Amino acid sequence: MGEWRPFLASGRLVGDYTPIRIYQEVAREMGRDPGSVVISSEDLGYLRNLVISSSVRDVMSLVSMLVPLVKTRIDPSVAREVYKRYLGVDVGEDRAVEMISELVAKWCIEAAELMGIISIKGF
Repeated sequence: MGEWRPFLASGRLVGDYTPIRIYQEVAREMGRDPGSVVISSEDLGYLRNLVISSSVRDVMSLVSMLVPLVKTRIDPSVAREVYKRYLGVDVGEDRAVEMISELVAKWCIEAAELMGIISIKGF
């Protein structure tokens, strides 16, 4: 585990992207949108605006501000199944959505850095 990376993922904030791959597989199996776990131009624009318009500069604060945006498109039943397969335990829908949303938010920050939208220093 831990070797697969999605597009524009640097591994700087995320150690293992496997739940994203599993989410896409489970979503397809359940007839749901596998793309809902992929970062979007809306995510990147929101992040850029956050950095420009606020005084927030630490990574974890940016993650916590991105998570609610990502959460809106995560399917709870898919997320729950992801962590059943990945961890071998049922973390429940709410916690699974939180975990996958945080992972996607971190990936978004990595992508923004690779694209030159933001710069991550000291992390």
